Amino acid sequence: MKILYITQYFYPEVGAPPNRALANIRYFAKKGHDVTVLTEMPNHPKGIIFDGYKYKLFMKEKMENFFVNRVWIFTSIKKNFVTRILFYISFMFMGFIHTVFNWRKYDIIYVTSPPLFVGVIGLFLKKLFPKTKFIFEVRDLWPDVAIEMGELQNKRYQNLSYRMEWDLYERADKIISVTEGFKERIIAKGINGDKINVVRNGSDLEFNKINVSEQLRNKFEIENNFIVVYAGILGIAQNIKTLLESGKQLSSYSVKILLVGTGPEERILKEYAKDNKICNVIFVGEIAKADVNEYLSLADCGIIPLRNIKIFESTIPSKLFDYMAASLPILLGVKGETADILKQSEAGITYEPDNSEDLAMKILWLKNNSQQLKQMSLNGRKFVEKYYNREKQAEKLESELLKLMEEL
Repeated sequence: MKILYITQYFYPEVGAPPNRALANIRYFAKKGHDVTVLTEMPNHPKGIIFDGYKYKLFMKEKMENFFVNRVWIFTSIKKNFVTRILFYISFMFMGFIHTVFNWRKYDIIYVTSPPLFVGVIGLFLKKLFPKTKFIFEVRDLWPDVAIEMGELQNKRYQNLSYRMEWDLYERADKIISVTEGFKERIIAKGINGDKINVVRNGSDLEFNKINVSEQLRNKFEIENNFIVVYAGILGIAQNIKTLLESGKQLSSYSVKILLVGTGPEERILKEYAKDNKICNVIFVGEIAKADVNEYLSLADCGIIPLRNIKIFESTIPSKLFDYMAASLPILLGVKGETADILKQSEAGITYEPDNSEDLAMKILWLKNNSQQLKQMSLNGRKFVEKYYNREKQAEKLESELLKLMEEL
């Protein structure tokens, strides 16, 4: 198959979307498929284009055994409605223009969202090249998430977003959902469930427990402390403030919480920690992917927080599987499908989302129950190896694409 894989976020950017895309693309290319990636000049999450990619409109590079086409996008360190819209629309416009003038008669246009604007590239290309199959991957339900979080309140923009969403679902030849909950909600919008397949996230299982350097241990003064790690985006959806409040409550219990990553809420959170004299929550900042293992090896458990809103009951944060792969027991602040998977795996415990008191209590429970903690560590690794090896998930996705091609 000749596949055009369109994703706004891609390596060397870090996070769940780039990781999933890279794993899928590597697998497709390994299986002999001709894969071309369309993506932005890397800048996420800070909004600053990486060195080596600045001041360029277009750039083509070879990665391993596939090609990556990058296009200029509008970026800004300020994250508000206007800058986000310009960010999304600029990629939509530049990506479409670049692809039209470099068309290679692809068999499949595979578009992964959010943002929804990325899908519009696929819609336009499908109109121009109707024989090409258009696959739309749904990693988050937009605009539902933005509306339920209060980020998108203008009724006119809501209606426009819903219309865009409907067009993408209706005109796609196949929809790939990353959760069963998303599939159910898409069907509830009136879309035929027969065109929707679920291919969940997974982990690449590359994690190996390593001995943490003395330099790193000394840097964070962690000896004789129970270490909780959060590795991910510091954003609105995660409500990291709950972790800060729990940290304050645990200041006298030899507990430290490491926040590994950056994001739009970082400055606000740091100011909150400073104003409230919270010293046992440590902002590590952004680190290279190659260094993640050492920080996860440093921890006794990993935490997954999300705001307590209904739509997140249908989501599955990818770090659930990454923590399991890292043999990290899990503290989960998400209801619904994610909690069901955690219960099945017996790899951790849940706390009430947005409830700092309950979180603090659960951290102390794990701290005081070392045998259960050890068993959760073993359970998680075995579970993800058996059910959520990322390569097996990519194989499942390939199978769906091949079935679609057989219908031609």
